[in-house]
Amino acid sequence: MNFNIFNSIILAGVIQGIIFGAVVLWSKKYKHKSVFFLASLIITYSLSNFQFYLQDISYLTYEELFRTIYMPWADLTPALLYFYVIFYLYPKRKILKKEYLLFLPFSFTVVLGVLYKVFIRVENKSEPLIYVTAFIRNYVAYYTEIISAILSIIVIVVLLNTLKKYRQEFKYLESESIQLQLSWLKNTLFILMFMVVLWITSVLVDLYIDEISFYPVWLGVAFLIYWLGHLGVYKYGVFEERKEIRRRRNSKVDSVNFSNTKHIIIERLKIFLEEEKRFLNPELSLEKTAEAIGLSQGHLSKIINRELQMSYKDYLNSLRVNEAKSYLKNSEFSNYTLVAIGLEAGFNSKSAFNSSFKKLTGETPSQFKKRHIN
Repeated sequence: MNFNIFNSIILAGVIQGIIFGAVVLWSKKYKHKSVFFLASLIITYSLSNFQFYLQDISYLTYEELFRTIYMPWADLTPALLYFYVIFYLYPKRKILKKEYLLFLPFSFTVVLGVLYKVFIRVENKSEPLIYVTAFIRNYVAYYTEIISAILSIIVIVVLLNTLKKYRQEFKYLESESIQLQLSWLKNTLFILMFMVVLWITSVLVDLYIDEISFYPVWLGVAFLIYWLGHLGVYKYGVFEERKEIRRRRNSKVDSVNFSNTKHIIIERLKIFLEEEKRFLNPELSLEKTAEAIGLSQGHLSKIINRELQMSYKDYLNSLRVNEAKSYLKNSEFSNYTLVAIGLEAGFNSKSAFNSSFKKLTGETPSQFKKRHIN
């Protein structure tokens, strides 16, 4: 058998992916549509790699693989990826009838594969079957991969456009909605796009020019198994924590101590930011705030600096830090991650949360939490 460092890494990814997917699917903690499709996608990637791992180590020849255990798992990945992202963004959304067509290539190739396994055993008895089995073998071996790759590119383009629309829908915070962090998902889709282009290029070169190693594709899939498994479940956990924090949030935020002022603009600003909790929106800017109050950016900035003795950004971050402190001091939130707390307080990243918190309090969120919980 042909064992080397590359197929050893591939096998490690396969084992990790199958175990991870099985644990997530059986866990009561992850009963969510998006997580179901994520775990199914990871298992599918793993099974696809495992088939060709067996071929690469010479456990099965190319022909033996198609005669026995071969399944077109690659044909299933575009559909699973599509539904994972859709349900991650819109958990309550239902599957449309036309979307079931994404499973058609996989179903069609499965039928062809079954027919091939049957015909190959009786082809010597019927000459026409020889041509049929040859066609099925060539189609399944090459053309289904090309079709799946093209479908994957279409799905990724559609999902990138969906992410763009989703961002536009959350210009202002809605009390019942939580805006998701999407940068990691966007980056993942671009990585997948690169992997699909590499995949289809390798297939075409192998088909029309010369034999080529598929190690870059298989190793890329092994990396994706780890990447999707870790980030996908981690982001889901943060999202669930944010939902729980929001359910427990006090109806009124603790007030930040500013110098007393009766300035009418400042009163309107406090109503907009504090009472309506607009500061919880990580996309909120001076421009949007000024527009809502009916002033120019420059005029509002001058009033804030003069009346509150701080910049708009510092005022906004003071409200957010104060919100975070109310969670960090509360033992009910002791098991929640700092990422979930920071995001739910209105910061757009963990680094921004840590930086602003230390600037205003002199200590990091973890230090503050440890001191108060103890």
